[in-house]
Amino acid sequence: MSVKQPTWYKPSSTQPKLKVYNTFTHEKDEFIPANGNVVNWYCCGPTVYDASHMGHARTFITFDILRRIMQDYFNYDVNYVMNVTDIDDKIILRARQTFLVNQKKEQSNQLTNELVNEIEGYLLEYMKKQFNEFLNTSKNTEVTSINDITKFNKEDFKSLDNLEKRAKLSMYYDIAFDSFKGIEKAKENINNNQISKENAGELVESSRGVVGIALDAVHGAEVTDPKVFRELAAYWENEFFNDIKDLNILYPDFVTRVSQFVPEIVDFIQKIIDNGYGYESEGSVYFDTVAFDNSPNHDYCKLAPWSKGDTKLMEEGEGSLGIKLGGKKNPADFALWKKSKPGEPQWQSPWGFGRPGWHIECSVMASRVLGPNIDIHSGGIDLAFPHHDNEIAQSEAHFDNKQWMNYFLHAGHLHIDGQKMSKSLKNFVTIQEALKNYTANQIRWMFLLHAWDSVLDYKDSTMTEAISVERTFNNFFVNVKAIINEQKSKAKEFTADNNYTNLEDELFQNLKQCQNAVNAALCDNFDTVSAVQNMLDLISKVNVYITQNGKQKKEANIQVLGKIARFITKMIKCFGLTPDTDAPIGFIDTSSVGGNKEEIAMPYLQVLSKFRDNVRNLAINKKDHKELLMLCDKLRDEDLVDLGISLDDRDDGVALVKFVDRETLIKQREEKLEKERQKKLQKEAKQAAAAKKRAEKLAKGKTPPNELFKTEEYKKLYSEWDENGMPTKDIEGKEISKSAAKKLTKLYNNQVKLHEEYKKSLEA
Repeated sequence: MSVKQPTWYKPSSTQPKLKVYNTFTHEKDEFIPANGNVVNWYCCGPTVYDASHMGHARTFITFDILRRIMQDYFNYDVNYVMNVTDIDDKIILRARQTFLVNQKKEQSNQLTNELVNEIEGYLLEYMKKQFNEFLNTSKNTEVTSINDITKFNKEDFKSLDNLEKRAKLSMYYDIAFDSFKGIEKAKENINNNQISKENAGELVESSRGVVGIALDAVHGAEVTDPKVFRELAAYWENEFFNDIKDLNILYPDFVTRVSQFVPEIVDFIQKIIDNGYGYESEGSVYFDTVAFDNSPNHDYCKLAPWSKGDTKLMEEGEGSLGIKLGGKKNPADFALWKKSKPGEPQWQSPWGFGRPGWHIECSVMASRVLGPNIDIHSGGIDLAFPHHDNEIAQSEAHFDNKQWMNYFLHAGHLHIDGQKMSKSLKNFVTIQEALKNYTANQIRWMFLLHAWDSVLDYKDSTMTEAISVERTFNNFFVNVKAIINEQKSKAKEFTADNNYTNLEDELFQNLKQCQNAVNAALCDNFDTVSAVQNMLDLISKVNVYITQNGKQKKEANIQVLGKIARFITKMIKCFGLTPDTDAPIGFIDTSSVGGNKEEIAMPYLQVLSKFRDNVRNLAINKKDHKELLMLCDKLRDEDLVDLGISLDDRDDGVALVKFVDRETLIKQREEKLEKERQKKLQKEAKQAAAAKKRAEKLAKGKTPPNELFKTEEYKKLYSEWDENGMPTKDIEGKEISKSAAKKLTKLYNNQVKLHEEYKKSLEA
């Protein structure tokens, strides 16, 4: 008879599935990779023509957080591709204008009235173009002179309901006013005979925004050197990746540049034409939106069908140079290839010299690296239409498939003063400006504390919240590490006590609840807000536990504390809050792990040796115990602080050793010293005030009591006095009344005391 195993009961799973907010459906959809555990991800990168700002940080930190969660928490094998747009209308215009303004500065050898008049003319035309519509409507006037810039200001624009128009007018005003101030200064310089090349350059530089537009309109077509466009893009690309590094954003697995994929773009466009969805016209190639939309296998505008036909958005998508092209069959058709005009970079193609359209660039680069069906495409929400919708259409036209991209993730805008932060509006805070006030981690905390796909206002209160949360996590790690290190440093003694009471069990249950809550939050569209809040709640419970143990003189269970700390450490690493080091390729050489022990230990040993020397000298010389305590305070407040070590004095006389960021400790020490300095100054001020008051009092006591009422102050009030100097008659010869005499007696007696005090001060 065979032995049969007992029934095994399969556990039921309550594991939630990852869902992401997908712009294709505008709902949270279950995330299912197309190829097992591999996730192919394309992220729209920067158009490199200016400094990156906090709006860009919003996008790239957001997707860095999501990428890390996918890789480090959900353990997907992510292939992350990001492009650099280095061929674009904005780059062309900025490069030409920069080149022409710099050329103008170089050619201006002297500050002259002719140069001033020339730039004054540029400014007048600029002001007429930018402000006349507003002035006609609001003030029933228009610009006739550059001096009119002083007759209105940015406050006037607040009457406009359209926030974008208000922001643009404010930007134009700043450009115009800078130019106006530069012209006024130049006129003053000429009057003072300060007419050097440097003075001329200052004038041109102050009017860069005005001069660049004016010169480009006349001479832009003459700028033909490809190096002009490439150098500008290369400079700002380098600055962008420096910003990425400073923000602790993971470098993409692949970086693709448009200028390096032009042959592939040409081939891609030809296939679209061959499939019947593109056509050549006047040297340019356009995507036939009507033919595509009429196809039973395709749909145009999958992400934002309600925006189809929005001419304003379509014109923005074509670029300021592209909208001047002609030959379209349909108004919604967009350029795949643009015929290059003089003053624009160009490449050879079957349709003549030209350059790629904006939308086709991303389609080609994403597909070349990741293939015809991609899991995730991400970017800012402002790119949904027309850029991303056009990407989808031309890619599905090329591959003739129904779905090129499976999920579209769009990060919410970052607003400042209620308006989207934008390069074109110049209402931005650059990343480097932000990093002067806040750390990269504090900025990242701000994004973690807000839903990644919603609008976020960048203001002091949002950063204050982020800093507060960061401080809570920092304090938690410092305290737990200190407790663990303290217990590990003690000699191990075996006891029958397992140190696992109801307190420890409750805390461990709290950890498991937090782990499940964090998992559920991240599965719910990467809800970092809830994830962080659950960890904060757990930290609060840990703090209560530590306090309770301290009151009971009981050792904390470092196994439970360590488990909690390691979990929270894992999560902040997943969120990108710990510095990244490039993982080595291959096996790690264990012989080098730990570094040079002597170099690591030496600073600490030097402090210890110096402290020992000083204590020894005090003991030999039998100094006062106060000097020994001062030496201990110096060790705690100066020597160890410089090494990033904090000693917390406790009631039991045993200090708690904490490893804390050195800069934080130094800042705390400086704040403490500043408080003590202020306290000392207040004390000195009080002492000075008291001394002054006493000096005034003694000066008053210098007069003997019998002469008090004969001083200049009283002599005009009285006519007769008795032998003690007390008034008997007033100035009119009338007897002093009883009530008046009573008051005078009180003053007299008070003067007796003051005079005695004065005489004693002389003796001292």
